[in-house]
Amino acid sequence: METPTRILLIDTNDAMGGVVRVHLDLLEALDRRRVTPHLAYLPRGAVRARFEAVPANRRIAVDPGTKDTDAARSMGLRATAAEARGLLRLAGAAVRLAGYCRRRGIQVLHTSDKKRAVILALMVHRLTGTPLVYHIHNVYVDYRANRWALSRAATILANSQDMKRDFNRALGAGMTRIRVVPNGVDPERFRPCLPSTLRRELGLGPNHVLAGIVSRLAPDKGQETFLAAAARVAAGNPRAAFVIVGDDAIFSDNADYVPMLKRRVNELGLAGCVHFTGYRADMPNVYAGLDIVVNAARREAFGMVLIEPMASGLPVVGTRAGGIPEIVEEGSNGLLFAPGDTAALAAHLERLMGDAGLRRRMGAVARRTVLEKFTIAIQARAVESVYRETALGVHP
Repeated sequence: METPTRILLIDTNDAMGGVVRVHLDLLEALDRRRVTPHLAYLPRGAVRARFEAVPANRRIAVDPGTKDTDAARSMGLRATAAEARGLLRLAGAAVRLAGYCRRRGIQVLHTSDKKRAVILALMVHRLTGTPLVYHIHNVYVDYRANRWALSRAATILANSQDMKRDFNRALGAGMTRIRVVPNGVDPERFRPCLPSTLRRELGLGPNHVLAGIVSRLAPDKGQETFLAAAARVAAGNPRAAFVIVGDDAIFSDNADYVPMLKRRVNELGLAGCVHFTGYRADMPNVYAGLDIVVNAARREAFGMVLIEPMASGLPVVGTRAGGIPEIVEEGSNGLLFAPGDTAALAAHLERLMGDAGLRRRMGAVARRTVLEKFTIAIQARAVESVYRETALGVHP
């Protein structure tokens, strides 16, 4: 019997998002006979309690600090002092983690592409020599820590073939250390025919047909396209209702976006049929109340907000962008449209809203797609093999 590989997953997120959901699910699903997972997490923020609730997991709370954006915008001594304080805290966190790795015999470091987590992982790698798995969840962005991580990682994990192609285009086809492991969901948590409180909360009845978009509220996620399509559909369908799920808590650079969306609702005459729910922690309940789920993103590395409703037995409508076409099979488990194509999205929504039988058939195929390709168990087994190969120095 093989000895479990001791890994340290580093996550410095302080708010829930797709990366955190992937990490939480992965920590739950890893086979403890093959992997002994350790977690370095932030001792503050909205997701602290979620990480601390993961069972049978070894944890270390570590705070590498955050960038003082106000000081960074200033000039002179204040900016220099803020930079120095940030570097000292980051260095202190790295030294502490390096000591933890030595004491616990950590064999593999695993980090996502969040900048501070990348820098922290690189520092620990430098201090201990522990091989690094760099898990990319987004498009290639050219910044120094990213280049360092890509050059020093023993294995690079991408969540879609599109992401692998993106990194190869930027860095050349010599990036042979990239392994593609799609994300997965728990098909028992997300499943068809669950009861839901959503319609009652929104004051909607069983005759309404609900299309939802689930995402961080930000310009690149396409909520404006969704609203424009909703205006076209609502004009001819009084039973149509539209739900926008999510908030803008992860990033602060789009603070004006949500008020703009709400103004657009009024300008388009949609005040009676568009509902903002904010962030929801009860997504199985939300999906159970919807009939159709849309992903209108301009570019999506993978699309957790597609495989979750698919596992719930819902048809999905997504853009032909990023990794989405690797999930959505046109006309089978869902429909596709070009990013920003309001007319095409509206046509897809009208087709699905007008045909309950089509929704059921596509939803059933969507569920089968997830069971065959995108469960957390499938992802966990693949990642376990990556850990083992990385610890042994076997390159993909």
